[in-house]
Amino acid sequence: MIILGIETSCDDTALALIETREVGGVFECRILSSLVHSQAELHSPYGGVFPTLAKREHEKNLPVLLEKLLEESMETQDSGSKTCPWLRTGIQEDNKNDKIPIDIIAVTEGPGLEPALWTGIVFAEMLSKKWKAPIIPINHMEGHIVGSLLRSDKSGGEWQRLKPLQMPALALLISGGHTELVKIEDRQDSLVTALPQFIYTIVGQTKDDAVGEAFDKVARLLNLPYPGGPHISRLATEARKKNISSSVKLPRPMISSQNFDFSFSGLKTAVLYAIRDAGKLSGDFKLGLAREFEDAVTDTLDTKLRKAIEETNALTVIVGGGVSANSYLRAQFEKTAAEYGISLYLPSKHISGDNALMIALVGAFHYQTRPRTIRAHGTKRLDNR
Repeated sequence: MIILGIETSCDDTALALIETREVGGVFECRILSSLVHSQAELHSPYGGVFPTLAKREHEKNLPVLLEKLLEESMETQDSGSKTCPWLRTGIQEDNKNDKIPIDIIAVTEGPGLEPALWTGIVFAEMLSKKWKAPIIPINHMEGHIVGSLLRSDKSGGEWQRLKPLQMPALALLISGGHTELVKIEDRQDSLVTALPQFIYTIVGQTKDDAVGEAFDKVARLLNLPYPGGPHISRLATEARKKNISSSVKLPRPMISSQNFDFSFSGLKTAVLYAIRDAGKLSGDFKLGLAREFEDAVTDTLDTKLRKAIEETNALTVIVGGGVSANSYLRAQFEKTAAEYGISLYLPSKHISGDNALMIALVGAFHYQTRPRTIRAHGTKRLDNR
């Protein structure tokens, strides 16, 4: 089965093409091509994503990326592959009688910025009409979960099996728009041998700012560029190397609460007050405060994760979302998983950010477990299959 993935939930325009098969009752996939075009530089002057600008850029980038995707996919194929004719058929209007061998189109339907989302959905509908391929609407957050099960994100046509997932599992989703703890179980009545049918239950989520949003807002307070996460992490790393600590002790919000919810707006406000009281921002002050902020975020996420592991008896932990690229957080999660003696699946840098590879993979899950032709519309909850 050949699957095209489309992702335009925020400011990254992404397309991916994968092929899937079942071998001995086991699901396998290979990545034909996965492309992401970042708009970060365009949005940096605004200190965040400007929705109408993102929409315009998606409209401009999608056709260009598709042609490049088809070219790269053709290069990864063996000479006898049925996918070789892609470049010749392409999306040219003079090839109306040719059918590109796309079995399904998987497109992000939400959550995300509405103008950006609809750009991808309209593009998917146009291709669906031309290629006679069904559309499968995909939840962006489910993409971050399933994407972390990939062993490799490299294109080149090599077949791979997904990482083994012991149930129950727990996903920590940390991105610019979300901070969630999700319990994952497998349906016992599944008639499909190659693919599991996951049941998702959100056990905790942010009450206000997401963790990635907090990183961006604190970076702005420290006069750092957008996106702020990598810049704060760079300063925090430098502070640890120089043994620079902050004189300000930031709160660890909701760390003692009896639930698994998060809150980061108060942490951001505490940074604002610290900067106001300091007056002039010296180099060492910025280094120490960046370190303290990253420490506070890490302590909060790790404490909640530990409580959730114990509550759900999780045997596997999956971390996904853009903030999962933070090396300090990754190191702490590795320590936690080792202490509990459970598996930890962290995404590669490519998978941690917004990408269409994870969307295409979830499309395979949905299509093989519940075949259907659906016109993408609306926003689907993570726990509503």
